[in-house]
Amino acid sequence: MENLTILIQWRGPFTIDEVINQDSGNGIYLLVGKQKYERENSIQYCGITEGNFGVRLAKHHKLPEINRDLEIWLGNIEYPSAHTRTHLETAESIIVYFWQPSLNERKKFNPPRPTTVISHWFKKNGDIRFNQMNIYKDLHDVLCWDGYYWRTGNLSVYENS
Repeated sequence: MENLTILIQWRGPFTIDEVINQDSGNGIYLLVGKQKYERENSIQYCGITEGNFGVRLAKHHKLPEINRDLEIWLGNIEYPSAHTRTHLETAESIIVYFWQPSLNERKKFNPPRPTTVISHWFKKNGDIRFNQMNIYKDLHDVLCWDGYYWRTGNLSVYENS
């Protein structure tokens, strides 16, 4: 099977109120925070929507389980530019299978198709992030699954001067 490549541009972190007041969508999202008895923030859930992020997350079934320090990261697929639901589901599958977020119940146990997901990280306003935040330092910028082995790593970001 051919290896698929997906490029995601992540923006955040947002509060739930900020997400509800946006009109963007058709992408992937990460719910980050702490559940009861947890001491450190972690990625708790990864999901997708073909609709508006605010509509999807306004009454999300997993939000009540993240009871402290909720942050939301919104991702849009930049490549392929003519992406489909299959691309969203494949990107979600790679992240869930690799990261194993505690609140995801599906896609944790069956390996996804061979795929490379490349993540670029941005601030809420769209400015590039030069330094990684703690929450995604372990979610590598490059996740490559060939069906047998993982290849992972982080990208250096610097200006061309």
